[in-house]
Amino acid sequence: MPQINQNFSGAKMNKDLDERIVPKGQYRDALNIQIATSDSDASGIANVGTAQNLQGNRQVTTTSTTIDYTGTKSKIIASIADEGKDTVYFFTAAPVPKDGIRSITRSEITTGYQGGTEIHWVDSIKSVQSIGDSDLSTWVFVDKFAVTGTKADTMTTFPSTPADGYTQITVTDGAKYRVGMNIYAEDTNGNNLLSDGDKPYVKIVRISSNVLTLAKQQTADLNNAVAFWFIHPERVLEFDYYTGDIFNTLNVIPTASIDILDNLLLWSDGKHEPKKLNIERSIAGTDPSSPLITSQDGKTHTKLCVKQGGELVIIDEVEYVLFDGLSTDVLKEHITVIKKGPTSPPNIEIKSTDREQEADFPIQFTFIETDETLTNYNVVPTPGDIVNITFPDVIDFRVDDVYRFSASNVVDPITIRGKVLETNGTTATIELIFIDSDLTSQTNPNNWTVNLETREPFFETKFGRFAYRYQYEDNEYSTFSPFSELAFLPGTFLYDPSKGFNKGMANTARSIVVRDWLPTNYTRPLDVKTIDILWKTTNDANVYIVKSIKRDIDTEWQGMVDNSDLNETGEFTITSEMIHRVVESNQTLRAWDNVPRYARAQTITSNRVVYGNYTQGYDLDANIGLLQTVVSKKRLFPKAQKSVKSLRNYQFGVVIGDKYGRETPVISNGYKTPDGQLMPGTSRVPKRLSGFSNKFKLEQSWSDSDPTQLPWMEYIKYYVKETSNEYYNLVLDRVYDAGDDNIWLAFNSADRNKVDEETYLILKNEHGSQTPVDEDAKYKILAISNDAPDYIKTEERDLDLIEIDPVNVYGDDDGDGVPNDVTDAIPTRLINYRSIRTSGDAPNLSEIEFKGTPKVRIVAQFTDSNGDLYEAKSPLRTVSRLIEDDIGFPGVAIREPYSVGDVDMYQRILTQLPDTDDLPIATADDNLNYFMQLVDAVVENKPQFDGKFFVKIEKDNTLEARVLGNSLGEYQTLNTYELAFISDESTVDFSNEYNSEMDYETGTWETLGQFTSSNIFDATATIPNFVNLNGDSVATFLYWTAWSNNANRVADIFIDAAPTYSGFNSPVDDEGNPVANLGNDFNLFDSYSIVTGDTTFNPRGLSNGEFSGDNGTDGQLIFSVIGPDGFSGTNSYFKSKMQTPGTMFRFRDDPNQEVYIVRENRAQGELVGPIEIQSKNYSIEDGDETYIDRTSIIVRFARLGANGQPVIINGERVGIDTTVWDPRGTVKHNGLLSMTIDFVQRVSADSLSEDSISTSAACFETEPKEDVGLDVYYEASGAIPVRLRKDNIIPFVGSNKTKEKASSFGVDNRNITNNNNSIDISLTGDPFVYQTVGDDNVHIRRTVNNSETDLETIITDDVSDGVCVAIGDVVRFEHQNGLVTKSKVLDHSQLLLTSPVVTVSAVPSTRYTISGFGIAIGDANTPAMIQIAVGVTNANNIAVGMEVTGTGVDSGTFIKSIANDGVNYNITLSQQLISAGTNDYTFITVTGLFKIEKEVWKYSVELGWFNCYSFGNGVESDRIRDDFNTPQIDNGVKVSSTFLNYGEENKTSGMIFSGLYNSTSGVNDLNQFNMAEKITKDINTTYGSIQAIHARDNDVVVFAEDKVMKVQSGGKDALFNADGNAQLTASNRVLGTTIPFAGDYGISKNPESLAVDQYRMYFSDKQRGAVLRLSNNGVTPISDVGMKNYFRKNLKYYINITGSFDQINEEYNITLHDTIKFSGFTNKTISFNEKSKGWISFKSFIPLTAASLGDRYYSVNDNTVWKHYSPTALRNSFYGVQYASEVEVLFSDAPNAIKSFKNINYEGSQAKVTEFTTQSATDAAGNLFTVNDQEYYNLSAKSGWYVESVTTDKQSGNVHEFIEKEGKWFNKINGDTTTESNLDTSEFSVQGIGFPLVNPTDTQTESQVTIQAVDSDGNNL
Repeated sequence: MPQINQNFSGAKMNKDLDERIVPKGQYRDALNIQIATSDSDASGIANVGTAQNLQGNRQVTTTSTTIDYTGTKSKIIASIADEGKDTVYFFTAAPVPKDGIRSITRSEITTGYQGGTEIHWVDSIKSVQSIGDSDLSTWVFVDKFAVTGTKADTMTTFPSTPADGYTQITVTDGAKYRVGMNIYAEDTNGNNLLSDGDKPYVKIVRISSNVLTLAKQQTADLNNAVAFWFIHPERVLEFDYYTGDIFNTLNVIPTASIDILDNLLLWSDGKHEPKKLNIERSIAGTDPSSPLITSQDGKTHTKLCVKQGGELVIIDEVEYVLFDGLSTDVLKEHITVIKKGPTSPPNIEIKSTDREQEADFPIQFTFIETDETLTNYNVVPTPGDIVNITFPDVIDFRVDDVYRFSASNVVDPITIRGKVLETNGTTATIELIFIDSDLTSQTNPNNWTVNLETREPFFETKFGRFAYRYQYEDNEYSTFSPFSELAFLPGTFLYDPSKGFNKGMANTARSIVVRDWLPTNYTRPLDVKTIDILWKTTNDANVYIVKSIKRDIDTEWQGMVDNSDLNETGEFTITSEMIHRVVESNQTLRAWDNVPRYARAQTITSNRVVYGNYTQGYDLDANIGLLQTVVSKKRLFPKAQKSVKSLRNYQFGVVIGDKYGRETPVISNGYKTPDGQLMPGTSRVPKRLSGFSNKFKLEQSWSDSDPTQLPWMEYIKYYVKETSNEYYNLVLDRVYDAGDDNIWLAFNSADRNKVDEETYLILKNEHGSQTPVDEDAKYKILAISNDAPDYIKTEERDLDLIEIDPVNVYGDDDGDGVPNDVTDAIPTRLINYRSIRTSGDAPNLSEIEFKGTPKVRIVAQFTDSNGDLYEAKSPLRTVSRLIEDDIGFPGVAIREPYSVGDVDMYQRILTQLPDTDDLPIATADDNLNYFMQLVDAVVENKPQFDGKFFVKIEKDNTLEARVLGNSLGEYQTLNTYELAFISDESTVDFSNEYNSEMDYETGTWETLGQFTSSNIFDATATIPNFVNLNGDSVATFLYWTAWSNNANRVADIFIDAAPTYSGFNSPVDDEGNPVANLGNDFNLFDSYSIVTGDTTFNPRGLSNGEFSGDNGTDGQLIFSVIGPDGFSGTNSYFKSKMQTPGTMFRFRDDPNQEVYIVRENRAQGELVGPIEIQSKNYSIEDGDETYIDRTSIIVRFARLGANGQPVIINGERVGIDTTVWDPRGTVKHNGLLSMTIDFVQRVSADSLSEDSISTSAACFETEPKEDVGLDVYYEASGAIPVRLRKDNIIPFVGSNKTKEKASSFGVDNRNITNNNNSIDISLTGDPFVYQTVGDDNVHIRRTVNNSETDLETIITDDVSDGVCVAIGDVVRFEHQNGLVTKSKVLDHSQLLLTSPVVTVSAVPSTRYTISGFGIAIGDANTPAMIQIAVGVTNANNIAVGMEVTGTGVDSGTFIKSIANDGVNYNITLSQQLISAGTNDYTFITVTGLFKIEKEVWKYSVELGWFNCYSFGNGVESDRIRDDFNTPQIDNGVKVSSTFLNYGEENKTSGMIFSGLYNSTSGVNDLNQFNMAEKITKDINTTYGSIQAIHARDNDVVVFAEDKVMKVQSGGKDALFNADGNAQLTASNRVLGTTIPFAGDYGISKNPESLAVDQYRMYFSDKQRGAVLRLSNNGVTPISDVGMKNYFRKNLKYYINITGSFDQINEEYNITLHDTIKFSGFTNKTISFNEKSKGWISFKSFIPLTAASLGDRYYSVNDNTVWKHYSPTALRNSFYGVQYASEVEVLFSDAPNAIKSFKNINYEGSQAKVTEFTTQSATDAAGNLFTVNDQEYYNLSAKSGWYVESVTTDKQSGNVHEFIEKEGKWFNKINGDTTTESNLDTSEFSVQGIGFPLVNPTDTQTESQVTIQAVDSDGNNL
C-alpha cells in the first residue's frame, strides 16, 4: 500500500507558503508543541524531528496580595534575572484605583467585594532563587502605603470626651500602620471627621504599641466614623497597576529598563523617579531570614538598614528616630537614584582667641626654691627645667601652650616663658624655655601675672569658606551644601602709609567652630553615613576635605542614637590649617544632579547608568520678579563689618529647587510696582553708603501665578550677578602741589602695580578724620612718576626776616622819606610791583649763598596788649635777581608781582584778633610790621620720597575740602573715641533740623535691668534719682549691671546726665584747696543729702557751664566711666586730652563739623584746674560692688572759628549751639548706642601752596576698568523654603536651645489703624528662637535678670507699651550668618505633652471670648478700657498680658492692668480702641509659642551675602591686607546662569548618563549627573522616540520607534573616511558616534517586547508588523520565517507585546496582550526557536512577564511566580490549568495524484484510547442481545494522541484512537458521521483529487491532518 510519510524535522510552523509547497518537516500550526532538535533523548535514542507536548509549570511563590473592593488582585509587573546570584526578582503592584486610594468610597469599604474587611495596600519586590527543583523565595522590599477599613477593623477605644480635644487614638493593631500616614475618617453622611487646618486629614506622627499620636489636636467624635483611610502620601516603589496610556494597558516595566549592578537593583518606568535599591540592605530590613526581622506577611513595610561595624542593623541602632514624624521605615528618598544634597550652609563661629581666659590671671609661685633643706635651694632655674605650678582656679591649659609669667612688683620687670607639657585641673607641668637674667635669689618674686602667648591666626592670608556634603550608605556623594560666609575675622582699621598694608584686612581667627553641618533627622536623609567637612579658598579652584566624619565612629557624631535633642546639629573645631585630600575638580561645578525626573529607557554601560527618552525640568507658568532694596546700618570706625560694595550694580535672581535638589537656571526678572509699572531688576549701591554696613532685602513678586500652583517647588535660592572687575585700595602718604592747579599724590611703591595711566581714583575718606567722602570725587590719573618730580623735591628753607621800611610798604609819593598817610592800611608799594625793597639797615643780600632757587615772601606781625603775637604770610614768589643798595634800600626783583589779596595783611590779621579794637586802621602803619623773608628753594631727595611713586590728578573743591585742608581739612584727626549718653530725662527731645531723623527715639528706653521710660526719673521721690517707683535703688543696681554687661554696648565712656546715689567727693584746686561754690558754678549737685555729710552728684551731661546761656549755647561736658579703675587703659588718654587746655575735638556726625577747644576750669574767675569726681551709683545694700563706682571729669570748651580762634558772641566765648545741632540727638538715652568724637589738630593753610601734607589715612580706590559682562550668577543664600514643613522649619528659623547658637528674634514695624501709624516693636532681653514645634510653631525665649524665660507680654506704664508679639505681626529670624527670614504670626499656641511616649505638640493657647463694653478715650495719653461685669463666665480668668482681639480692637492690643471695682472688671489696654461699644472680645494667653504662616514665600528675605568689609570711614576692602595681587573676596563658589527657554523638556530622542561605579574602589557616582560636563547624547529625531536601550559589549544599542542603532561607548568613537566607512578610534567620550543598523525597523512603542540572550536581542515592530532579531549580523526580521503574513496582519491589533527568552529551549517567547475595538483576538504566546530558526508553536501560557536563568524559566500570572519544565508539574499544565497540545500537519506529497486516505499511523507515545463498554441491542426479531467488540486494548480509557480531523478539499474524517502494532500506532480513517446532506453509499474511504488543472481555474489539492494529544495524566506522549 502506498504511504505518505511526514515528520517534524523542520521544527517550525509555516503559515506563509501555499500548502502544496510547504517544505517537508514543517507544519502549519501547533499549540503547546516542542519539537525535539537534539540527536537523542535521555535514553540515547535519536528523536530529532519528533513533536512533544510541553512540561508544565508549578507555582513557586506568591508575592504580595492586595485584593481591592472589586475583586481585582495584585499583579506582577516586572521581572529581572541576576545570573551572578542565580536569582530572579519580581515586582508586584497593588490594584490601586486610577484616581487613588482616596477615591474608594465609604460604601465600598463597608459593603464592597471585601466590605468590612481591612485591606492592606502593598507593592513589593520578591526574589526567587532556584536550588535544584526547589526554590527559595525572599522578600526583598515591601512598600505598605495604605490601609482601608471600617471602624470595627481599625479602632478599639475612642476618646471619651472628644470635645476637650485629643491627639491620640487607639487602634486594634498599631503594627498595621506607618508613621506619616494621613488618616481620613467619614461618618455615614460622608462628613470628614479629622482635619489639619484646611486639610481633611491628620497625620500620624508617632506609633507606640497600639496608640497613634496625631499631628494636630482633634475634637471630632470617632464613634460616628464608619470608614477609615490610612494613606501614606508617598509611595516608595511607585508601582502602577493601571495606566492612563491606552497603548500600554498591561503597564509592565520592560525588562530592558531594569538592571542589576553588583548588589544594586535599578529601574525606571517612564512615569516616576528612577529608582535604585541595595538588595542586601533591603532584604535585611524585609525578610524574616534576616536576624533583624521577626516575621513578614507581605504587609510589613521594609525597615531602613545600614552598616555598623560591618554588620547590618536597623537605623534606630545608630540614629535617634523617636522624633515625631520619624520612623525606621524606608522612604522614597532612600531608593531614588537622585540623592539629596544639603541645602543649608554651615554656620561658623570665629574668635580671635581660642580660650575664654588667656590673659592677666594672677598666681603665687617662687621659681627659686627658698627651702634651705632642699638640694635646689637658692638655685636659679635654667631653660629646660620642669616645674609644676598649681593655679587658684581651673584654667583651660592645653599641651604645647606657651605662657608668659610677668613680675611687676620688683624694681625691674621680670619675664619667664614656659611650655605646657601636661595638665590636670588646676595643676600644669611646665617646661621653662626662657628665664629673665634679672631673676636672682635676691629678686625672687612670688606674685606673677600669667598670660597665654596667642598662637598665630588660622588662614591669616586667606579668604575661605566651609561647606559639607553627604556620603550615603551605598557610597554616593551628594552635591555640596551652600558655602558658609567667609571664615575671616578682620581686625580694626589700620592702613597707615608707614606700614604699607591694611592690618584690618588680615585674618585674626584663632578659633573657628563649624556648626550645623549635621542637619536634624527631619532634614538629613537617614541613610547618610558620612559627612565631609569641606574648605575652599577664594584663590584656589580646589575644594579640600577637612575631615570625613563617620556616623557612630567619630566623636563629632558618635552616640547620636541616644540623642533626643534636635539642637545637636554638629560642631567641628578647626585646630590647624592642615587640610586633607582634594575633592574631584568637577564637583565644584556640580551644583545639582540632573537625574531625569523620569525616563522610559535605562541600561548600564561602562559602569554608568544611562537613561533614554527622559524628562527634565519643570514648567514655570508664572513670572517671578524680585524687588531689591538696600538695607544699611551705620557702622562705627574702626571696626570692620560685612557689607555690599558701593559703586556697583547688582542683579539678583532666583533658582527654584524640587524636593530632591534639582534646580532651575537663574530666573532674573524685574518687578511690577503696585500701579503695574515694570521696573528693572538691578540695583546700584550709591557711594554715600560706603560708610555703612549694607545688605540686600529681596521680596518675590509673582505675576499670573504663585508657588501654591507649582507644587513641585520646595525651595528658592537667591543668586547674585555683579560683573565688575577687580579694584584696589591705596593709602595716601603725602600730597604735593604740582604748581599747575593739579596735585601729586604719593603712594607706597608696593602699590605701583595697582594703577596705570588709564586708572581712575576715587577718594573714599578724608585724610585723618576717617570721615567717608560722599561726593563723587573721581579723578583721572594724569601722570605717574616712579620718582619724585623735581617740583615737589624742592625744599624751601626759610631765612631770617628782614624788616621793610613803611615807605616801601605804603609808598612815598612826595619823596620826603615819610610813608603815605594810611586810610585803608593797604600796602600799595607791595602791590603790582616786581621789586621789594627793605630798609636802610638791611643786611648785605649779596652775601647770602643760595644752594637752590631764591624765593621770597611777605610777612606781617602784630603784638596785642597782652603780648600775644599774630602773624600772616603771603605766597612765595621766585626771585629773579638781588637788588643792591642803589637807593638806600636793598631788595629783590620778583618774576610775578603780588596782588592785593596776597599782601593785605591788615585784614588777615584782623580776623585772628579776639578784639578787633586792638588794631584800629588808623594805627596800622605804626603797629603792623612788614618783613621780607627770603627762602632758599633747594631740590633735594628726601627720605620721604624713598619707596614712593607719585600720581598726578586734578585738584578740585572736594580735594581742597577733604584732603588739602582749605576748609574742613584744616584739621586732621589724631584719635577717635566712641561715647554713649545716659540721661534720666525720659521725655526730653534733643532733635533739631539736622538730626530729627537720626537714630534718636523720643522718650524711648530699651529696658535694661528694671528701667523703662517711666521709672528712670521719679519726680515724686525725695531725690530725683535712678530709682523705681518704690523709692529704692534696686532697679538702679540692676540697670548698671545690665548696661555694663550688655553685648550691644559700644562705648565705655558716656556723657553723664544720670544722678548718682551718694558719695560725692569735694574736688580741690591745683593747690589742694576745696573748690568753693562748685555746685553753683559747675551745676554738679543738688542741695540736699541722702546721708549726713554726703552730697549727691547730679551731673547735667551737656550744659552751660561757665556761660550765662544768653547765647543759647552749651560749653560744659561731663564724662563718666563705671568701675573701680576709673579712666584706665585706653580711656586714660581720653581723660588726659580732655583735661588738657588747648585740646581740639569735634563730633563725627556734626553736619557743620564745628571744632571745639578745651579750656581751663575756672570757678568765679579763679583757675581750678582738672576736676575729677568719685561717686556711687547705688546703695551697697542693693547689690554687689562691681558696678557701684563712677568716675567723672568736667570739661569746659569753646567753639573755634575759621581762623582757629574761639568764636566770640556778645563778648562771650560760645559752645555747642544745640538749636542748630545736638550730639545727644544722635543716640538713645540708655547708653547702648554711641556717637563718635575725634581729637584733631590744626594744619597750617598758609604753607599748602608748596609744602607737603602728611595725610595719615586718606584712602583712594581704583575704579574697575572694564565690566566683565558675563551672565554668571553666584549663589548668595542657602535654600529658603517656599512653604514650611517639619523638615525645613528648623533651618528656616534657626532654632537652637543654646542661645549663642540660635537665631535672634524680632518684629517688623506694626501697622495700627489708629492714626494710620506704623510703630516700632522693640523686644528686650535679646529674644531668640528656642525650638520649633510641629511644622508651624516657634518657641521664643529671652533673657531676664540673667535667666531665660518665655517671651510673654512685657508690661510697662507707658500707654504704648504692652509689648509683645501680636497676631498679624511679621516676625524676623536673624540668623548668625546675617540672613534674615520672615513669616507672619497667625496665633498664640501652647505646648501639649502626651504619653505613653512623651510627644510635644502645639495647640491654641487658652482664650476666652466674652462680651464687654469698650471705652475709647480720645486722649492719646490715656489708655482705652474694656469693662466686663463681675460674675460673667470666665471673666475672672482674664489676666494681664493677654492679647485682645475683636470688633474695634486695633492690632497688637494687650491687657496692661485689671481693676475690680466690685461691679466691673476695668481692663486697661495697651493702646486705643478703634471703636467703642458692646462687643465680643477674645482674650488670648501669650505664651511665647507662636503659630506662624507656612507660606513663607510671601515675605521678604535679607541676605547675609557680602563682598567687602566696610570700616565705617568709607573704605571698603575685599583683599588680604589690601596688598596687590593678594586673595580677594569673590562673589561665591557655586555658579549658575539664565536660560530663557527653560521649562519641562521631554528629551524623547536623548540619552543622559551618570558618573562611574566601581565596587572595588568604593566609588559610586551613579547619582551624579553633572550638567557642567558633557553627559548627554541625542539621536536623529526622525528615528522617533527612544523606547529601549541595552548595553552590548562596549556599545549601547538604541531601540527607537523607527530605527535601531548602536552608540559607541566605553572610550571609543568612530571617524568616518571619505567613502563613509567608519574607523574605530579612542575617545574619552562615554557615548560616541551613532551608527544605525541596516533596515527600516524600530521597536514601535513596545519596549516590553525586547528580550536579550547574550549577544542576540529580540523585539517586535508593531508599526511594521514584524518581529526581529538583532545579532552580530545585524537586524533580521525573524517573523519572515514562515510567519510574515501572520504577524503583519495581527500585531497591529494588540496593545502590549511582551517578550522573554527561554534559555532552556533557546526560544524567544512573544506574548500578545489585549486588543482595541476588535473582537475575536485572544492573548497569545508564540515561540521562536533558535535551533530550528523558526516559530515552533503557539503556547497556552500568557505571562505578564517572564525571566530565564540558566536551566530555569520563570513566568508570572497575576501575583504568582511559576517555574516551567518542572519535573513535578503535569505536562501542559500552566498556572494550574490543563491544556492540550495540537499540531497541524500537511500531507502535500504528489499533489498531481488523486489519493484515497485509508488509514493513518504514527510513531510515538501512547495514543488516545476510549474505553469500550458492553452495549445491549435488539435484533430484527425483537430479541435483546449483548454486543462486544472482542478487543482487549480498550478495556480502560487512556489519554494520548488522536486525530481530530482529516480534511481534504473534498471530504473530511477522523481517527479518534489508535491501536499499537509492532511499536507503531495504526487505525483506519473514519468518515464523518453520515447525514442526509452528505449521504454517499459508494464511499468507504476518504478520497480527494490530487491533480491540479493547468488553467487558472484549476483547484489545488492538499491533505491536512490534525493530531491532538491530551495527557491529563502527565504521560510523555
